Amino acid sequence: MTDLAMPNKDGLQVVKEVLAIDPKAKIIVITASDDKKIIQECIDSGASSHIPKPFIFKDVLASIVKAMEN
Repeated sequence: MTDLAMPNKDGLQVVKEVLAIDPKAKIIVITASDDKKIIQECIDSGASSHIPKPFIFKDVLASIVKAMEN
């Protein structure tokens, strides 16, 4: 799991770097942003899903379970 907005790297960079190391990694992006373009770019780059903030724990758990099933 990674946030989209971070001080030194953004979540999109993290998605790309992690998947370059391990193409089978499951990555869930968490974000308060409603920027559909950047969220879609994360998914297109290989993120398993995204969770909007504020989030509910059961939604986080469901996203983790779904990512692990694929």
